[in-house]
Amino acid sequence: MDTIGLSLLKGIMSFFLHPLTYITIIGAFILGRSRVKRDRRDFHTRVHDVLDDVVFAVVPSLMIGAAFLLLNLFLGLTVPFSATVAMSIAALLLLLTGQIRFLSPAFVMILPVLAVMFYTPMDVGNDTLNQLQKGIGSTSFIALALLAGFLVFIEGYLIATNAGKQTSPRLVESKRGKIVGSHEMQRIWLLPLFLFLPAGNVEALSWWPLLHFGEQTYTFLLLPFPIGFRKLIHHALPLPEMKTNGRQVALNGAGTVIIGLASYFLDNQWVALAAIGFVIVGRASILLLHRGKNKPAYFNERNEGLVILGILPGSPADQMSLQVGEVISKVNGLSLGKGVDFYTALQRNAAFCKLEVLDINGEVRFEQKALYNNTHHELGLLFVKDHRFEDQEEAQ
Repeated sequence: MDTIGLSLLKGIMSFFLHPLTYITIIGAFILGRSRVKRDRRDFHTRVHDVLDDVVFAVVPSLMIGAAFLLLNLFLGLTVPFSATVAMSIAALLLLLTGQIRFLSPAFVMILPVLAVMFYTPMDVGNDTLNQLQKGIGSTSFIALALLAGFLVFIEGYLIATNAGKQTSPRLVESKRGKIVGSHEMQRIWLLPLFLFLPAGNVEALSWWPLLHFGEQTYTFLLLPFPIGFRKLIHHALPLPEMKTNGRQVALNGAGTVIIGLASYFLDNQWVALAAIGFVIVGRASILLLHRGKNKPAYFNERNEGLVILGILPGSPADQMSLQVGEVISKVNGLSLGKGVDFYTALQRNAAFCKLEVLDINGEVRFEQKALYNNTHHELGLLFVKDHRFEDQEEAQ
């Protein structure tokens, strides 16, 4: 038991000593800064705090990492340390390029698979570097297939449950040169990935781990595994779109796990390679499926009413029951549009406002609230406005 405890402690410490842990957190912070700059450019105000991206990177993935730790304690997915090095290099390269949409476990696994198939360790004159290459050719494709399947399933779960929270409203230019609204989901999740490494100092019991990949002695590793996601939506509401996207990714991962388990019980590496191909092609297909470039814009300027593009946290609008995607048709009895803007209608009664709202199901309801001197001039609501023309008018 002392040996197991010491090995687990070393594995946990490896997470905090790995440079990818801090690079991922810095990457999340940079995403937050760029988002705040874009908010100020589009709406002249910050929507969410810059540190929110760091919180989203760490908190949900820590809980999922703990669940995977318990699962792998019984499964015993085992890969050589050299394979984890290849995974870390692939994730780091994708992080450095800034292509967050491709930071999926399905694409990260491409480099380790190619390394197992084609890379031959070489003597580079340094014992540490030589050790990092050791055993790459002995990596089991079955273990990689199962690992890829579980990780893509986790990715889908994170997209469905977390990516739709605090989405970032944006103003973009359509192909016709018109300003339309959109929502950007941009996340980096730092997953503490619990793995077994072969040839360690912990002996397996007769029932543990359930799956065996070669060696019968193990050591533990807690690998920082970044998962990235980026999506720009202009044709639909962000939350249901994220749930659909997440379910599709999770199904892709679950299908890969099923094929991977079949390859394990058949003891067939070719079936495992087919599982890896399945998850890569499936994940790429989902990316293409959700591009939505030719679909009409959901958030756009209308002749009558204003569609809510965003709501500032803690604002009066946030305290009301207003939701993104709903349309405000009247303010204090004045119909919006035809030369009547939101602020003008709001000033009709400086102490109180009454809104007529058309919800996403097309039903009308009324919202009302008392106003105070420090109230945001538009209640904290963000609408689709062409600030290019506003800036020109201010300059004149």
